[in-house]
Amino acid sequence: MASYKFQEIIEVSWEVGKKIMEPQVEKLLKEKRVEYRFIKLSQNAYTVDDVVKYSEEDINPDEICKTIILRGKKSGKNVAILLRGNDKVNFSEAKKIFGEEMTIANEEQVRVATGVRPGAVCPFLLNVALFVDKRVMNLERINCGSGNHLYGLEFKTKDLAKGMDYKTVDLARISAVGY
Repeated sequence: MASYKFQEIIEVSWEVGKKIMEPQVEKLLKEKRVEYRFIKLSQNAYTVDDVVKYSEEDINPDEICKTIILRGKKSGKNVAILLRGNDKVNFSEAKKIFGEEMTIANEEQVRVATGVRPGAVCPFLLNVALFVDKRVMNLERINCGSGNHLYGLEFKTKDLAKGMDYKTVDLARISAVGY
């Protein structure tokens, strides 16, 4: 009898764990009628290089984008920016756009603002304003964080507007080499 209960606990724990591992964004994408695919990763991905290295499916590295949380140095206000994976934040432009010096949020600030650790931030699951670099809008598809370090999320760039409000800005410092 005791072993049966133990087995039942294991099965329930397995089902709960499986649900936790599934990307939460899926329900929203279905509601908004956004066509998407999840990219399974063999290990937790925190950087663009990790996504390229751990992807279990074919992906276009040029379509990998990252969602970065910026924080106002004086106000403490958070905003999210979506950049191509190899681009960097142009902080002088950020100061012009946001009216104050900005810094990249630390891990704890990212978790408070988004509910996930850096590297898994999903633009569809934000509770802060989103600003999309204009160069992202030139991509056919976006491959970004899904809210889960073991999955990337890929969708057509034109579908970004179906899932959220955002403002297009010129905020990237273009990197010629690497991610």
